[in-house]
Amino acid sequence: MRLSYQHLPDWLKNNWLFRKLFLLRKLFLTRTSKRHYGQSGEDIFIVRQFDKNYKGFFVDVGCFHPTKYNNTFRLYQRGWRGVNIDIDKIKIEGFNLRRPGDTNIQRAVSTESGELTYWTNGFYSLVVTLDEDFTKERTKYDYRPSQVKADTLTNILDQTSYRGQTIDFLTVDAEGHDLPVLQSLDFDRYAPRLIAVEMQETTLEEILETELYRFLQERGYGVVNWLGQTLMFKSVH
Repeated sequence: MRLSYQHLPDWLKNNWLFRKLFLLRKLFLTRTSKRHYGQSGEDIFIVRQFDKNYKGFFVDVGCFHPTKYNNTFRLYQRGWRGVNIDIDKIKIEGFNLRRPGDTNIQRAVSTESGELTYWTNGFYSLVVTLDEDFTKERTKYDYRPSQVKADTLTNILDQTSYRGQTIDFLTVDAEGHDLPVLQSLDFDRYAPRLIAVEMQETTLEEILETELYRFLQERGYGVVNWLGQTLMFKSVH
């Protein structure tokens, strides 16, 4: 029986033994590509942007799974360490098991602190979002609301051991909420060198018209690659 991507009763979702057995299967028996971990091979490009022996600092917002569809696991294998953030508690439990060298935080990232409503279409869902309009475009899925603590990305990072440290690689997959994630970061202090953002636009012309593109362009970033739905931006300063 496939338990991911469907709603489960609360008594089962909150059962300690079930959560541990589910995570053991999810983390260690899930199929992954032998060539890459990123969904569209993003990590192959990412590692080539840095010296082979360099051990940098990454931040992953909307981290989902510690290996599958993950843009930072290859970096982790190379000795990099960083901060992984996700709305779902079960996903952060998984990162604590599979990526204990990282700082793993359950939180929503937005421009303001407080309690926010998020929508999910099932247990350990691939698509969890703070953007209600995003769910309205996907009416075939059974999205249900829940509450989560939210904070700015700057505040979250300031509460870790990486406070004020330049981000070598920032990856954001917030299902329609990516711009507020970026807006919540102090670029003067954290100044990411390379940024990966998932975007839904299908042509370059559409991308150039987005507020997200203009936001990064104004801060000195240009597009250096496009893989699947992921755009790579690099600082040109």
